[in-house]
Amino acid sequence: MATITDVSLLANVSKATVSRVMSGSRGVKPESREAVLRAAEELNYRPNAAAQTLANQRSDYIGVILSSTDAGQVSTYLPLLAKSLKAKGKHMLVQFAETPEEQIRMVEELNQRHCDAIISLGGTTEALKNDNIIAIDGLASAEHAIGYDYKFAAESACRFLSSKGHTSIAIVVDDESYASNQVLEGYKTSLQNLAMPVNRQLIVTANGNSEQAIMSLLNSYHPFTALVVMRDSQAAVAMNLFRDFNLATPQEVSIVSLEDSQLASQLNPPLTCISYPSQQIVDFAMEQLDAILDDRPTSHKPLITGRLVTRESVTNRR
Repeated sequence: MATITDVSLLANVSKATVSRVMSGSRGVKPESREAVLRAAEELNYRPNAAAQTLANQRSDYIGVILSSTDAGQVSTYLPLLAKSLKAKGKHMLVQFAETPEEQIRMVEELNQRHCDAIISLGGTTEALKNDNIIAIDGLASAEHAIGYDYKFAAESACRFLSSKGHTSIAIVVDDESYASNQVLEGYKTSLQNLAMPVNRQLIVTANGNSEQAIMSLLNSYHPFTALVVMRDSQAAVAMNLFRDFNLATPQEVSIVSLEDSQLASQLNPPLTCISYPSQQIVDFAMEQLDAILDDRPTSHKPLITGRLVTRESVTNRR
């Protein structure tokens, strides 16, 4: 006999959504309602009062999906999420995923463990369109999407470097993700607006190996006086490699990061950043969470912008 869990998995929605559809409640997206009814018909599912009561009960657990390879993401978000969820009387169930297949599996597992909602960071799979999932820096088309304006951050970094006289700017992006693509788009747009050529030899992708990416820049023999990176850890690797090649930061190569973690102020020299507003993003996520738990619609938030924090890693070349 089919269960509410079977219907929720086939329809790719939460069990609470299945229960709301079956009870005729409002506040369910038309496409979610249609998916539930299709799944229920296919599985010949017939709810009973006891099952609906059980489905409507709160577990007070919130699932969190993170990237296991992004230490900065983990160290930044876990404490902020833990503090915010504790204030709401909620508990975290943390899972790690790298590939879309792992993200889908983690979503299914957390739903099976009766999580009231799921917060996913950086995921891009269509599974994140489930109406009990809050997608941060990931699938922009998700129902509860919260995004950082990476394009604006990259443009701001390049404009700042240009104002200091830099005319040859290299960049390191993380991978092929949505965030990296937005950074790259902002970088190219800014250079074009500043009448600077876009040199593909000065664009590298880390793919989990920042040292190799920066070495490829150095081995390209294309000169650059400034470097934009997505992560403070990438800046740390760059500074060390530059020292090995007798390139001083910032005298010969200035560096700007698009993150501003605790590491930024501890580097030598301290790192200029377009500061990523992680606390503001978590606050927005908590607003979205309240809407999910209260079964009410939410308005889409605009992309959140960072702010320039100047330190000693950029020099004026004018």
